[in-house]
Amino acid sequence: MNSLAVSVAPMMDWTDKHCRYFYRLLSKNTQLYTEMITAKAILNGDKNRLLDFNAVENPLTLQLGGSDPIEMAKCALIAQDWGYDEVNINVGCPSDGVLSGSFGLPNERARFGRFMC
Repeated sequence: MNSLAVSVAPMMDWTDKHCRYFYRLLSKNTQLYTEMITAKAILNGDKNRLLDFNAVENPLTLQLGGSDPIEMAKCALIAQDWGYDEVNINVGCPSDGVLSGSFGLPNERARFGRFMC
């Protein structure tokens, strides 16, 4: 990934492809992130709707949420094939939705180690 001075944080229900496209029009020197997408959604849902983006959005990072290392690894490969520049694993979002879904792993640091192997 390029060393960019500014990045736009992933925000649920906000940093969708339309918002990111607008941000890219404002600056070519900004790292953009998708809103968090769960691994289960990618594996079981409409990949085109969830993952499609306009090439002008690059550099673009997919933020991935999940708690199963195998599912997360599969999604990282899908993201690579889809043309994302990198994958960011959500490990610290304090939102109630993330905590109740057990896909932020903020209170499970030991479990997080399995994602890094």
